[in-house]
Amino acid sequence: IMIVTLFTSRVILDKLGISDYGLYNAVAGAVGLLSFLNNTLSKGTSRFLTFDLGQQNAARLKQTFSTAFYMHLCLALIIVIILETGGLWFINHQLLIPSERLFAAEWVYQISIFTAVISILQVPYVALIIAHEDMSIYAYISIFEVLGKLFVVYLLIHSPIDILIYYAVLIACMQLLVALIYLTFCKLKYIESKLKLTFEKSIFKEMLGFSGWNIIANLSETP
Repeated sequence: IMIVTLFTSRVILDKLGISDYGLYNAVAGAVGLLSFLNNTLSKGTSRFLTFDLGQQNAARLKQTFSTAFYMHLCLALIIVIILETGGLWFINHQLLIPSERLFAAEWVYQISIFTAVISILQVPYVALIIAHEDMSIYAYISIFEVLGKLFVVYLLIHSPIDILIYYAVLIACMQLLVALIYLTFCKLKYIESKLKLTFEKSIFKEMLGFSGWNIIANLSETP
């Protein structure tokens, strides 16, 4: 994965060019600032799912997973609101973007928001796999994801539209495909992954408290 990532980074820089490569990282990076939430919430969700597995409490396990999913859904909606208001203002008024690339930058920003939402919603399924300690499938999907990004680099050679927008669309499609693989695997193997129309306030408060302290810890360790 490390070798392929190093190779793809170099090729992407070559295909996009210095200006578009920097523009993509600046615009998508505004959304990526929230990516640390994924790791924090994944740890918190895994912790509660693992505890319920150890207790062999199938009913509570289903409630915990459903509550975790709806919690992430609410978080995704909140992030969309923040990014479509304050974030959009920042992109249009604070970033120094060449006027001829503003249209592409706005498209990349919207696509990046979609990618971020997909990434957040897949967290409960990834956490469930980790809780069950099915690390082999987790490794296989990670390898598939990095090879998929290598294929994205190949597709950049023949871009039918603006190459910056095309790259953002391909990355979003790759993220969506990976999320669907996680979802499908969990649906086929874990009965608790079938969502129920339930939201346990007690579980939500516990998960929110645990994740909140994790977020503070992660922020304090960030240089």
